[in-house]
Amino acid sequence: MFINISLILPCFNEEKNIQFIVEEFFKIDFLDKSCELILVNNGSNDNTEAEIDKNILKFKNEKLFIKKINLKKNLGYGGGIAKGLQAANGEYIGWCHADLQTPLEDFFKLYNLIKNKKNVLGKGFRTNNRGFDGIVSTLHEKLATIILGEHLTEINAQPKIFHKETLKNLKNLPYEWTSIDTYIMYFCKLKKYEIIEMDVIFRNRLYGESKWKNNTILFIEHIIFNVTYLVKLRLNIAKTHFD
Repeated sequence: MFINISLILPCFNEEKNIQFIVEEFFKIDFLDKSCELILVNNGSNDNTEAEIDKNILKFKNEKLFIKKINLKKNLGYGGGIAKGLQAANGEYIGWCHADLQTPLEDFFKLYNLIKNKKNVLGKGFRTNNRGFDGIVSTLHEKLATIILGEHLTEINAQPKIFHKETLKNLKNLPYEWTSIDTYIMYFCKLKKYEIIEMDVIFRNRLYGESKWKNNTILFIEHIIFNVTYLVKLRLNIAKTHFD
């Protein structure tokens, strides 16, 4: 069956959110479009996998599907997305956060802005004041713009969506931290893709908390890694993977 859209959600210890994720997905009016929700259990050590299985049985629809990818070992945020991309069958493919800070309906709204285009990246642009998180994001954007030589805005904002043909040109997707978002945006800038941004509101988490911002050591490691990765990207260590 032809699938119009694939939505990937990497899930690490999201057992309390799974039911809300699936309920929100099935409430979206996708009109006549078929859509698959790909839930990647990214090495969770709670009951995330069992919750996914339960909701697959509970929710069924002729045009909406749930696909589970089960990773025994956590591969990082980017790794979870990369495994979802490999399993996606949609004409348009993208991802959001599994913690529901990004309304899933925004993904379909963004799809409607880019459908019928190929060399395009659709992405969210967060408009609400996010306090410390917003300051860190702005710092990352400025460093990325300076180091990479391309103007990049709201790099880690979700959702993101692009045509499946784009995947053929992406090699060795990075797994660490959120570098996959930087990688995708940099690729699209270099290839002169049309980048369509849509204003989104970043909601508070229902459950769980950030794995790095509440841990000083992890936060410092995150900053150091991002700067190092940006330099490598600019020096063609990663850019050479773009066909």
